[in-house]
Amino acid sequence: MTIAGGRKVNLRRAALADRPRVYAWMVDSDLTPGMMGRPLYPDHPPPSYEQFCEDYEPYFFEGSRPFDGRGLIVQADGADIGFLAYRRVDLLRDVVELDLWFAGLRHCGQGRGSEALALACEWLQENFGVNRFLVRPSRRNVRALRAVRRAGFRETDLQAREVSAKLALPKGRYFDEVLLFRVLTPPAAQLERADDRVYVFVDSEFTSLAEPRLISVGAVASDTTAFYCELNDWPEEHCSEFVRESVLPQLEGGAVPHPVAADAFARWIAERAASAPVTIVSDSGFDRWALADLLGREDLPAGAEWRQVPLDVERLDDSARALGLRRHHALDDARALRHALLGSAR
Repeated sequence: MTIAGGRKVNLRRAALADRPRVYAWMVDSDLTPGMMGRPLYPDHPPPSYEQFCEDYEPYFFEGSRPFDGRGLIVQADGADIGFLAYRRVDLLRDVVELDLWFAGLRHCGQGRGSEALALACEWLQENFGVNRFLVRPSRRNVRALRAVRRAGFRETDLQAREVSAKLALPKGRYFDEVLLFRVLTPPAAQLERADDRVYVFVDSEFTSLAEPRLISVGAVASDTTAFYCELNDWPEEHCSEFVRESVLPQLEGGAVPHPVAADAFARWIAERAASAPVTIVSDSGFDRWALADLLGREDLPAGAEWRQVPLDVERLDDSARALGLRRHHALDDARALRHALLGSAR
């Protein structure tokens, strides 16, 4: 399934059957000496297949944990030519790390790598709500540096160690790594409504920004129907002080297991989608994470797409006050979001 396409390459989701040859592309191609192993990289030997599988766990190839990482296959002229992976989508710090390698030298020098990276950035922003992207090649890898810069990535002026600490990055692979970032303009804070679509406004509550566990999901549609559920498998000891004070006292009870909530939400969306295509709208990528966590998969229900419309907190506060709604209650916050964007009544 192609998820993004350009003039030179397409991106499709990798499958578990792709993992052995993706590994071979890394450790046994004519590009390998430019990335790892002797003579240029005595400090970074090629990994064994077991080590590779530990680094690229099954979820990179199955899509079961899309916010923890995912592998994509780069295609050109109908053939698979490379692998592009994104690692954990850190919504708190608004950054995600990318990695890319091709199957062989014959695929290089044609602008394919830079286009693949650009496509991945745009797709990740549109589908997961992250705006800042990072690659960490070795300064010895001149070919990679050239492709990355053509894709719009630029080296930070700050010390790599300082940036790594601030963004809580895992240890790099190279002693001479270069931190290069690409930052996309956030989506517009307005919704251009189409008459032939149903809009579903979603909000979620979770235990903390740093290590979120889903507590509740609320949704209200432009057809005035609503959905609300509370989950029963989040640990209260993981809740931040803010959540303890502002979210937990407003829970209504009747919490259910994830599978029950997922089935109910999917059926509710299907009812909306039976009349028209559905656009799910939220103001934060955390709500897109919440949907993935709720449903247990990377795809939204059939007939639905997601769009982020980032609003100022003050605008949502004003909408909540105008309608007499509770703040930090998932369903009421979804209603406030609808009112802010559509001016709908409660």
